[in-house]
Amino acid sequence: MQNMQKWFGNKPTMSQSAVKSKYEKLLIHAEHNILSLDEIILKVIEAEFDKKSGKEVDGILVLTNYRLLFITKHEHRAFEYKDINDMNIQADEKDKNEWKLTIFVGYTSQKFDDIKKNDDTQEFLDILEEKILNPNINILTTVTHNFDYFLHAERLNELKEDNIKTTAFLMKRDDMGFSKNGSRLLKEKHPDAPLIIEGHYREKDKKGNFIVVDKLVYLYEYDNEHRKAKKVFSWPFSFFNGMIIDHFALKTEIAGDEGRLILNNSGKKFESLLSEEGVSFKIKTRKWYQKILGFRSGKWWKRSIASLTYLFILLIASIIIFGEDPQETKTSKPNKNDESVEVSSKENEETKKLDQEKDKKEETARLAEEEQRKKEEEAKRLAEEKQKQEEAARLAEEQRKKEEEAKRLAEEKQKQEEAARLAEEQRQQAANNVFYKNCTAVREANAAPIHKGEPGYARHLDRDGDGIACDQ
Repeated sequence: MQNMQKWFGNKPTMSQSAVKSKYEKLLIHAEHNILSLDEIILKVIEAEFDKKSGKEVDGILVLTNYRLLFITKHEHRAFEYKDINDMNIQADEKDKNEWKLTIFVGYTSQKFDDIKKNDDTQEFLDILEEKILNPNINILTTVTHNFDYFLHAERLNELKEDNIKTTAFLMKRDDMGFSKNGSRLLKEKHPDAPLIIEGHYREKDKKGNFIVVDKLVYLYEYDNEHRKAKKVFSWPFSFFNGMIIDHFALKTEIAGDEGRLILNNSGKKFESLLSEEGVSFKIKTRKWYQKILGFRSGKWWKRSIASLTYLFILLIASIIIFGEDPQETKTSKPNKNDESVEVSSKENEETKKLDQEKDKKEETARLAEEEQRKKEEEAKRLAEEKQKQEEAARLAEEQRKKEEEAKRLAEEKQKQEEAARLAEEQRQQAANNVFYKNCTAVREANAAPIHKGEPGYARHLDRDGDGIACDQ
């Protein structure tokens, strides 16, 4: 269970629970063999990879804090966010309740389909889009958030200051209503409190606030719209000395000279905590029926109205449970009109048959039309696919020719450079091998004059040092 919480959080949705049940063994294997120690799961959804190529590979798409994974029983693929250029979402042509996802990695694209349309998938896509735009962004999701703690105003401000983004689906799911939101917020303020319940103090302050029993007894005013709680009162346990505790069927009243503290539930637990702290109080005794709404005050007119109301509710319940079938069948003796009734019945049956036949024909025509439409759509899809393949083949061929031409030009250039290098080497070698003892030898060889850099040039032949030997 702890392993699965890493993948789906501590409050998975029904669709996430279904993915967990289907792929639990695969996820356990992936945790030990694919994930790194510092890798944090952000969201998991079910998907299918590369269906159009004929390889129907079922698996799961996983977003972690630094990469996208597609994991199957036999293999896995990993794409780091910094390598993903873009993403594209399209509705599935065959199923309007599914999406198709395409991610672009470098010059290639990876396609996934059979992705169910739901809030979990939308959160997955929101996270992926954020991570592609900014791979280093920190995101709090329905997987990484602990739903035991409420995202109250102070907590949201802390996340904002730390540059941590929350998903829209997390904010939606974290709002569990007044009671749970307030209880979770106050549980964070008082982690060791043995009792946190709804209630109020004095009639004029009846707002559905919270009473917290901790080292003191606190009354908080909770504002669900702004996600804040303000402390209104705090009392030492001795404050309740001498008070009267009155337990009713649903609520408990603790009455004193300054007013009444009303607990919406858990009155017995509150009484027990007062006793543990040595508080002296009185218990108001009532007969069992005096704890029921309408009988608590003892006034005859309230009891009469309550009695009639409960009797009416009991009567309605009895009718619903034990009432007769309103469509009770009745029998009657045959009479003179039986023949005409029978004829009318036959005509009605004939009309009904004709209508049924008409409906069947219309349904057959509709199915045929639907089948024809599907065939045309499939033919169109295949034609488009063929056109795409031909275009891809043409582009690949052009690319191949360009690469061959570039290769040929590079080879020619290399040959020319090699020939120039060899010529230069030969020239240098020739220059190094020719030697004349004096200008007479140069003139006899018919080589005068010799310029600097030419074969046979030497400094002892160039007496005036002008770079031209045997020029006189």
